[in-house]
Amino acid sequence: MAWRMSFDYDEVHDVVTANFEDCILNNSLDVARWRTEVEGHLSRYPSKVDLLINLDGLVVKYTAGRVFGRERTQVLARYTRRSFRFGGDEMTKMFVSTSGTINGAAVNVYRSRDEALKALLADRASGGKHSPSGKKAG
Repeated sequence: MAWRMSFDYDEVHDVVTANFEDCILNNSLDVARWRTEVEGHLSRYPSKVDLLINLDGLVVKYTAGRVFGRERTQVLARYTRRSFRFGGDEMTKMFVSTSGTINGAAVNVYRSRDEALKALLADRASGGKHSPSGKKAG
């Protein structure tokens, strides 16, 4: 297993897609590594981005869930205008949903990238007034 992440820019839709491979978050040290690497990628863009997050390959274990929720909210607030998610295992989706509710971040997970992109583009067109969570993504 090789921990890996990539952030690919889609020029046509002006959106960045985050992909993860074997990024398993067991504890606060793993979450700190995740945050450092994500910030390293997102800080390369000249301004905040619209972000699609592929949750496949990102596994948040119970022991890291609370810390992950807090850290992800801070990262998204700093580097993104809006973020939409797709894929992922049930535990990771639960932590995204729970932390979003607790920390006031958008909770929007879709089955596929196409569905997430469609929702992001609709949110962008509406000025963020119609995001699925009722909140504008951070």
